[in-house]
Amino acid sequence: MSKVYVLYTGGTIGCEGAPLAPMPGPQFAQLILSMPGFADHHLNGFPSIDYVIDWYDAPLDSANITPAHWVRIAQSVLEVYDRYDGFVVLHGTDTLAWTASALSFFLQGLSKPVLLTGSQLPLGVPRSDALRNLASAVTIAGTQQINEVCVFFDDVLLRGNRTMKIDADEFAAFGSPNFSALARLGADISIDKSLLLPAPNPQTSLANPLVRTEAGMQLRKILAGLSIRSVNMLFVFPGVSAGFLKAVLSQHGTKLAGLVLAAFGKGNAPNADDFLTVLKNAHRNGIVLVDITQVHRGSVHLDAYQTGASLRQAGAISGYDLTPAAAFAKLVFLTALDLPLWETETLMQTSLAGEMTVHI
Repeated sequence: MSKVYVLYTGGTIGCEGAPLAPMPGPQFAQLILSMPGFADHHLNGFPSIDYVIDWYDAPLDSANITPAHWVRIAQSVLEVYDRYDGFVVLHGTDTLAWTASALSFFLQGLSKPVLLTGSQLPLGVPRSDALRNLASAVTIAGTQQINEVCVFFDDVLLRGNRTMKIDADEFAAFGSPNFSALARLGADISIDKSLLLPAPNPQTSLANPLVRTEAGMQLRKILAGLSIRSVNMLFVFPGVSAGFLKAVLSQHGTKLAGLVLAAFGKGNAPNADDFLTVLKNAHRNGIVLVDITQVHRGSVHLDAYQTGASLRQAGAISGYDLTPAAAFAKLVFLTALDLPLWETETLMQTSLAGEMTVHI
């Protein structure tokens, strides 16, 4: 008998009313218990799985999720880590991929599955996709040996930090343009284990700042000591000016730690002198500049065009094929560790949790 911890954070899966808003945790828990196969905190099936439902006092629409919530969710998992075989986080779809990306960094070094799921229609609505997503996610978390954070949605299992929301209406809401699906479920659960991350080895993972410690449970101390620093993202658009860039880099009352540039094509952006001067000054002031592509499929190659090479000369580093969510979450995570600038830049260009394909 395996045991799964289900954490309800809010989202469409637990919404009601018009306009939709998340219902309180106790009410949602009772709704789950009324679903076919979920009675008495027991998921009927083969094998059988016991589950518990936990929740926050104030469930959130995921549009209101912040990096501080990412840390809280990670801490919630760690607090009960020893008591369960797997974990399911129920989350709104709007920022589900962002939270999945963040948890992949915050929960490095663990060896149990953490799955995020939700739904496009509320659990209590006829024709909803919620019950199938929930039942499958709990089943995978309780039966599969997975050492990473994943997203499960519409019978597809994806690496969390490779995931993007690709459709606001269809049940197939998520995709992974630059990395194959870990599994596509039918009557059976068959996971391509060749794609999964290997079990962590804290003694040899020297590039990972979290697993330099003896074991995964040291994560609790690290997360408790994190000081989330300010990171911004700029979606580059035709005609973006140096003045606009300077405004993005200016945080009232807060020192900016990093900036993600979602650039054109292979990582290209305007190379006007005033635009590049703003970037150079920001880098000299210790701001990490990460260049990614706003194109869904493909990777940054900063030396392919002069407009990209100019960004490198200004201090930007390549984010390769990081999704915008993964780039932002990874930069939030690394800057929170308060590492030297060079080390943050090195780790941003190192795959820590299978989030990127590095091209040498």
